[in-house]
Amino acid sequence: MERYLTTSEARQKFLTLIDEVGEGDQIIVTKRGVPKAVIVNVGHLETLKAVARLWQDPEALRAMQESISDLKKGRTLKLSGVPRVGRILAAARKKGLLRG
Repeated sequence: MERYLTTSEARQKFLTLIDEVGEGDQIIVTKRGVPKAVIVNVGHLETLKAVARLWQDPEALRAMQESISDLKKGRTLKLSGVPRVGRILAAARKKGLLRG
């Protein structure tokens, strides 16, 4: 859940806020009505940082764009059970999806 608090409210409730973000909440702290800071769970922050790194990597960005294009064109595989490399390759060959 996303919540807005003033700096005064955040100061008064700081220890409680730490527990709340531990459960997945996001607290946006405002000063004079303007958002100035966000308090988030460390795991959420790490995920955001990893995504930011991916978007800055030209090769990763190209791969994501290619994957989106594949999805739009229906170049997907449907597998049941635990995916194993051999089964994935066999399904890809059968559908003509292997490249290179």
